[in-house]
Amino acid sequence: MVDELGPAEDRRLARELASTLNQAQQALPAAGPGAVAAIRRRYRRRRRQRTGLASLAVAVLVLAVTLTGADLLRSVRQVPPTDERLPGTIRVWAIHQPGDAPALQKLVNRYNRDAEVKVDLQTFGNEEYKEQLRTAVGSADGPDVFASWGGSTLAGLARGGLLADLTPLRDEPGVGSRFLPTALAGGAVDGRQYGIPMGGTQPVVLFYHRGVFADAGVRPPRDYAELLALVDTFKSRDITPIALGGAQGWTELMWVMYLAERIGGPQVTADIVAGRPGAWSNPAVLTALREARALVERGAFGTAFPWTGYDDGTAPGRLAKGQAAMHLMGTWEYPTQLARNPDFVVDGDLGFVPFPAVAGGVGDPAGLVGVPTHYFSVLAGSRQPAAALDFVRAVASDEYLDDLVADGEVPPVTDAADRLRNTEHGGFTSSVHELVSRAPSYGLAWDQALEPAAGAALVRELRRLFEGELTPEQFVAVMAESG
Repeated sequence: MVDELGPAEDRRLARELASTLNQAQQALPAAGPGAVAAIRRRYRRRRRQRTGLASLAVAVLVLAVTLTGADLLRSVRQVPPTDERLPGTIRVWAIHQPGDAPALQKLVNRYNRDAEVKVDLQTFGNEEYKEQLRTAVGSADGPDVFASWGGSTLAGLARGGLLADLTPLRDEPGVGSRFLPTALAGGAVDGRQYGIPMGGTQPVVLFYHRGVFADAGVRPPRDYAELLALVDTFKSRDITPIALGGAQGWTELMWVMYLAERIGGPQVTADIVAGRPGAWSNPAVLTALREARALVERGAFGTAFPWTGYDDGTAPGRLAKGQAAMHLMGTWEYPTQLARNPDFVVDGDLGFVPFPAVAGGVGDPAGLVGVPTHYFSVLAGSRQPAAALDFVRAVASDEYLDDLVADGEVPPVTDAADRLRNTEHGGFTSSVHELVSRAPSYGLAWDQALEPAAGAALVRELRRLFEGELTPEQFVAVMAESG
């Protein structure tokens, strides 16, 4: 079993193996999960035969290359794709959205029906997308239009002269006026608009399995002490208390962000994002890191979390199947579950509550962290700038906003309450809208708000912290040095 690995080198090789398997699954839709399952079975057999992890990693990589050829090698090496766009097209990049026909795909289909310049939509998993943005935006084979989280990445590109100024587009009737001022502010840099909101607002909340809670005779936690008691309750029932896709470190960041916010208030995030001296050594950050490690040691996430993925659906699946009782995740979890495990949602077993209060903390329990929204930006060097602007303008259309609502999203628009009322997913989306509306603070996730290099270091070092390779004090020192 992978859970039995001990030495740090074995854990590092296992992480690389898990990453390769995830990339192989994404690169081989024709082979599907069955092919990856076969690789995993081979891995377990080899493990029982006491074959070294290093040899296994090489064997899996050889098998993956045999199956996928140059496409997988390009994915594993993270080499940007070659520029193969057709004449008369614009390339649009975004994070993959769950479902066969999400709102963005419908928008592209509508646009392409009448447009002379067509849209070529390319979507990526979360981690892959971050790497693509770092390496390909602004290059000859990059996108014309791309989605981002705002924050330092957007600011850096804008100040570097790589983005088109969208202020005139924002000021058009029926475009900027549709969105909440706070949402527009996240796409502004130095008083000019470089990003137009293109997705729902996505705070991080604590999801739970209502059926599992009912069987245990317990209720969702109202404070952190109750959360810890629930960990012990579900462990005693042989249920993983909290699902965690630790194969991707951004899932672990949610715990540290919320604990730091609840303990020290929103200024903790503001100081880290601004790069203020001593921000990482704030006592609230150190306490949050210690609490996160204590959760790991308490068994809150089980033992397999370092090799459990989120983008591949494993962590959400554990919650849906009742193998885990809770899952701290952005509200994109709802459309993800709707697409992957629809019965779980339709049967009413998916519930959520805000992150619980921490006794003695100064943070308001109504404060939020997560993704206020995503933004579309246009590259200054687009070959089809007029078409790119025209496509971005369409995210303010009624059809697109209604499709977001139909997907279970909460668009950050002024008439959101009216749009959400009496809709299929109105119970969930209206509750999210209420949380956002009354939140005294709403911080952008640290890995997105920081400069790309610092964000990558944050995610990498968090994995080491959660796996016991770093102490909280060592983590603080590493992050303070990274800037």
